[in-house]
Amino acid sequence: MTIYQQDPAGALSGPVELPLVPGAGLLIPAGFVHLDQPLAEPAPGKAWRLNGSTPEQAEDHRGAAFDTRTGAAVEWRELGQLPEHLTKEARPSTLHHWQQGAWVLNPQAVHTYNVQNINHACEAAITAGFQSDALGAPHQYTSQLDDQLNLTGAILRGLDMPYACRDAQGVKAFRLHTAAQLRQVGDDFTLYKLQLLQHANELKQQLDMALEAGDAEAMALIRWEAVQP
Repeated sequence: MTIYQQDPAGALSGPVELPLVPGAGLLIPAGFVHLDQPLAEPAPGKAWRLNGSTPEQAEDHRGAAFDTRTGAAVEWRELGQLPEHLTKEARPSTLHHWQQGAWVLNPQAVHTYNVQNINHACEAAITAGFQSDALGAPHQYTSQLDDQLNLTGAILRGLDMPYACRDAQGVKAFRLHTAAQLRQVGDDFTLYKLQLLQHANELKQQLDMALEAGDAEAMALIRWEAVQP
């Protein structure tokens, strides 16, 4: 007699040795079964179970599985084929969806994601500061939204006035600017901002063309790169 343990899913493991109970002999508790012959090793990806009283091999996909509708991980505890909405393959990213038995890039999701990234990168570049030669040599000016408003206000005053900037050594100071120099700083920022916006627009046009062609792989390669001033 060969004894096997049966887990909650019905999978058999063993054989195991059970102790003899004095005066009663061999007792087989719940969760254990006896077979006439030992079982061979199951094939890869399978486990033994009983079909009535007959051992058979069944697919064993127990463990982590993934919902093809959402990509969420679930714990699968049954023997046999996975339901159609589950797979053992993890979703590579939120930009993938399940299509024809595999995770593939979702063109619309890639387009939306990359457009958002380009917009954010462009805004970050616009507010990261810019250079102007208005003082006769390159100086660095800040360009956060408040800085843009301050520069506009200084230009509108039309007067000579100190304005903050950093020199080539990185020293920040309020340096005297003439009204014409302030206008030049404003013009340099406008041109720099326009260059960034044009670059972003070109990238988004490329994304639109790739989306129209349904080419998610091409869209995934379209990314923001720093614009040389």
